[in-house]
Amino acid sequence: MNPLVLRSDDPKLSQSINEILECSGVLIFPTDTVFGIGGNPWDKQVVARVQTMKGRSSQHPFTLHLPTFELIERFAYLNEETRKILKDFFPGPFTFLLWATARAPASAVKGRKVGIRMPNHPFFTKVMTVLARPLFGTSVNRSGEPPLNNIDQIIEQFGNKVELIVCESTTSGRPSAIIDLTFSAPRALRGALPQQLSHLTR
Repeated sequence: MNPLVLRSDDPKLSQSINEILECSGVLIFPTDTVFGIGGNPWDKQVVARVQTMKGRSSQHPFTLHLPTFELIERFAYLNEETRKILKDFFPGPFTFLLWATARAPASAVKGRKVGIRMPNHPFFTKVMTVLARPLFGTSVNRSGEPPLNNIDQIIEQFGNKVELIVCESTTSGRPSAIIDLTFSAPRALRGALPQQLSHLTR
């Protein structure tokens, strides 16, 4: 398989993404942290393909990547406090665990929780915002190995397994912090708890 390789400002990109999401395709895309790999979160065939590529257990959910704040409340329950937190930190390099609604795709849910990302990257703030579609995603790597953030390495190792690679730089090269907001006080599951949330733990 020879993937289509496009930049995020390519005029053909939006149509190509729509076609891939409708036809059980897998894409590799940039974020503000590391490159992601994923696709249509309701397509069981695509979810299984990515699990196989990564050597990842089906018991391990993917993250739901959203381009706009308005989409979050389709898939997660928000109260006044969590809504304020998300507005303060999104878009940005965070994954927040929230209580999932019935509309949340099973690929991103475990224990009634859904992991939500809203990357601060032109691919999401411009391209995916226009499409207004969610993606499931995870880092580009074999499970247990460091995320790949070099496009040449990504093409070499995963290029023959996907339909589209969005060739664009990422920002930090480090995975997002994971913050669980389903407890009475926010908990950092990966990375540090932001100082702005520390007062909520007292």
